[in-house]
Amino acid sequence: MTVKSPQTLDTAQKKPRKRTIPEYLVRETIDGVAFYYKGYKEVLNKKKTLEDIMADSGLQSIIKAYLMILFAQKLDLDKYQPVCGEVGSHIDHRSNLALDVAIYDNSILTPDKITVKYIDVNPKIVIEIDVRVTLEDTSIDLFDPYIIAKAKKLMAFGTERIIWVFTRSNTIIVAKPGNSWEVFQLDNDVLLLEGISMNIGQYLQSKKIEF
Repeated sequence: MTVKSPQTLDTAQKKPRKRTIPEYLVRETIDGVAFYYKGYKEVLNKKKTLEDIMADSGLQSIIKAYLMILFAQKLDLDKYQPVCGEVGSHIDHRSNLALDVAIYDNSILTPDKITVKYIDVNPKIVIEIDVRVTLEDTSIDLFDPYIIAKAKKLMAFGTERIIWVFTRSNTIIVAKPGNSWEVFQLDNDVLLLEGISMNIGQYLQSKKIEF
């Protein structure tokens, strides 16, 4: 019979048991790397509900509403399909993205491609508002592993323009394939499509919303 020494028993007792994170707390995967909803640990600890961490903030909701109003007024809806929310985008078997706002070309997003599953064709334009994910190691800066990786994944998939809005710093970054990334202030005009620009800061000012 093998008898464990007191030191071995003590070590075994102190070793933390790794907790399995449920799939429903994964917001996106990029090349097999799981990105969890920000605040997922509070859900695991029963301090928040899943709905608490999935819901948009008031500011994010207003920006999405502005964009959909803009699209309704200026976008050729016979040619393009705008969508917003947590739009599921299936890139490949190791990458599933959630898009805040996207514009699809109707010649690519044909009716047969619209099903109960994630959309598996490329959006023409993607607009992201803030960063709503985290890694299991929450100390890691997400700029390289998430923001840059997601933009590059979308561009390789065929997306022509990724616009990332950062409300905390009032900054917008625009990424396009084969071009240097551009940086704008929130109250600058930013081109979406030919003849259509957005100005989030100007819209917020018109609603007397501080930013």
